[in-house]
Amino acid sequence: MPERDTAEEHRKAAEAAETATQWREAVDEYEACLSIVAQAPDDAGQDEVALLTGLGRCYWNLAEARTAWRTLRRAISLTKESGDGVAQARATVEILHIWGPPERHKMMAEEALAALGDSDAYLKARLLLDLAWPEDEGQSNYDQAISIAEEHGFEDVLASRIQRKAWKLFEEGDIDEGIRLFEQAHTSYANQKVYHVAGGVLRGAGFNTLQAGRLDEGYRLAERSFEYTANVNLLFGAQLALMDMIGVAFVRGDFEHCEELLASSPGDSDFRADCYRMWIAEARGDVDGAMRLMIDPDRGGKAPTAVGQIHATSAGMLYRTGKHDAAARALQAWVDVDRGSDTEPYWMEAPAAMECILALGDETLHRTIYDAFTRQDEIVRSPARFSTLQGRAVAPTRGGVCVKLGLLDEAERHYGEGLAWCEQEGCDRDAELCRGGLDEVVKLRDATN
Repeated sequence: MPERDTAEEHRKAAEAAETATQWREAVDEYEACLSIVAQAPDDAGQDEVALLTGLGRCYWNLAEARTAWRTLRRAISLTKESGDGVAQARATVEILHIWGPPERHKMMAEEALAALGDSDAYLKARLLLDLAWPEDEGQSNYDQAISIAEEHGFEDVLASRIQRKAWKLFEEGDIDEGIRLFEQAHTSYANQKVYHVAGGVLRGAGFNTLQAGRLDEGYRLAERSFEYTANVNLLFGAQLALMDMIGVAFVRGDFEHCEELLASSPGDSDFRADCYRMWIAEARGDVDGAMRLMIDPDRGGKAPTAVGQIHATSAGMLYRTGKHDAAARALQAWVDVDRGSDTEPYWMEAPAAMECILALGDETLHRTIYDAFTRQDEIVRSPARFSTLQGRAVAPTRGGVCVKLGLLDEAERHYGEGLAWCEQEGCDRDAELCRGGLDEVVKLRDATN
């Protein structure tokens, strides 16, 4: 069979596999086609950039982030050489799904938008939507994206309005109505076969419901996200939702259920699986085993939230095992992560390093974490009760930081509210930490009287 015909068969097979959400099969077919293209003087009649874009998309769907990134960067490089703005935009839309530093994403989106011009309305709307974050800086881009989508009937872009409204309701404390809209957005995205976002909005609903302290309801939403993403073979999305579920079992001390869930994971891309294995070993008294499970920060790639979580996890584990010098270095590495203006990680990641932060952190760090909690209270009306990322109540950390800053009345309030929540949700270990914090507040007051 002539190589042009063979290449065409592989391309069609790859696209058919994508349609069936069989990402591994699609990868194999795209690779086979590209192998022919690389050896043919006329590219075997194929569009190499389109093949690379499809290949990169499928690699990301398989949670092979680095290979996906390299593949899509190669596609973008070729489009810049050829001056094909539409192909550059198409590849950029795909690469922006992959987690990475926000400033790098913004730069790529802006470059693609400039190269695209008005050549493709859909791609322009998608790039503008990617540039519409954070909201206080991106409203103009968002309005343009919605205007284009309304004119052309781009339903997946229009569904972002439902999603935004859901987030706003969560911020206002109307969690029930927010969940209803998240479910509506999920249905809209799923109908459009925008698989990543369809799974992501369910996960977002579950994540934030958990954060607000509604563990059973949040668990059910995370479970739905897991089931949906696993069904369409989005392995990384499934792992993310599964780790959120494991966090609920962990905070309640149900380590057997944690292990059952870990065993059901469709992959090992989410480093939090190893965090939980490490913490479970520690909780069972196997300190040596826990130390062997410590995670290399390189697992986080260059995503600030991933690198930050790993450093915080290391700082906490090293401190609790008596390796205080190493813990101090890990704590400093956590502080040094470049988060830009994002303060959320300071409160969300701190619970895993709580003992280290309180013992080795300075007043500047304690104030930074305190301010991050305060900022969260300003943004979201429902107080944060739970770190979904780490399977821990936040009250022991928040109360402890207040104690370090001499704010005993505030510390007492956070410990007391945290204790009530922990007892209600069956979080015995963290309830005991809150009791210990309340005892410390009493002792400090007695000492000053």
